[in-house]
Amino acid sequence: MGFRTTIRRLNDANSITHGVVATALTAGLAAVEPRRLTTGRRVVYRSAIAALTAWTVWASLRPADEPDFLGPIGRGAVAAGAGGTAFGLAEAGEALDARLRDGLGRAGARRPRLWLVAGQAILSLGSWWVGRQSARVSAAEDSEDAATADLVEIPTELRALAELLLSATDDHGAPALRAQLAEARLVRDAPEEPFWPWVSMETASEGPRAVPGTATFPVLGRFRALDDRTFDVRLRVEGGRIDGLHVDEGADWTADERARWDEAERDLSALGVWPTADAIDLFIETPDGYRSM
Repeated sequence: MGFRTTIRRLNDANSITHGVVATALTAGLAAVEPRRLTTGRRVVYRSAIAALTAWTVWASLRPADEPDFLGPIGRGAVAAGAGGTAFGLAEAGEALDARLRDGLGRAGARRPRLWLVAGQAILSLGSWWVGRQSARVSAAEDSEDAATADLVEIPTELRALAELLLSATDDHGAPALRAQLAEARLVRDAPEEPFWPWVSMETASEGPRAVPGTATFPVLGRFRALDDRTFDVRLRVEGGRIDGLHVDEGADWTADERARWDEAERDLSALGVWPTADAIDLFIETPDGYRSM
């Protein structure tokens, strides 16, 4: 798993990676005995709790498949407020921790601190699981809504992009996908919605399917925008049929470029429009990386 992928999963509140790491950090903080800390270490301990709270709140507010209503500044403000509240309530939390620890000791528990660690881990993992299940239910409802969404003609510029990607090779199921594209329709449930960096398409259920059946087509279209950064147009395949198009950050970005993009908390909706077919260069994925075509 690449560094970028790991960071994305850490910041995805519904990912297993996020759930495991958040649970581990929560359990680790629960293992600390606050009453034994010096003043300086107590500040560090409380700051760690505040930071963990801010991170989990910020991750839970990051958009997945929906528009970012809060925006980076709004998410940051809410997360900072949650962290500050956690820091302010730390003393009360430590008092409760002491009562629970002493109560377990009086009840005969041999290692009461370990019981508190286990309890915190279970609560953290349980809350993550409930949130993840809720997200799945919401996604299922969105899928049902999509099933009743309007099917409209694919805009000329989007069709031209898809045709260009699929015309670059006859491998990877391209002939079947080209045949599907001829009759494909755009799924749109909000025609007035502004640009969004991915679109879904629906094709006829009959006819040949592409192999591999579920993949990102290995030919991409690269263009430049937003301070001369590179971005890639990709075509998704699901179940052997065209699923849609999406724009992603350029696969040729350096680590520093990715870091600056993430630090600026920009997202792909800032592109505003899809590129035209004559503005992109074609690349194909090879064992040695992407090669210009």
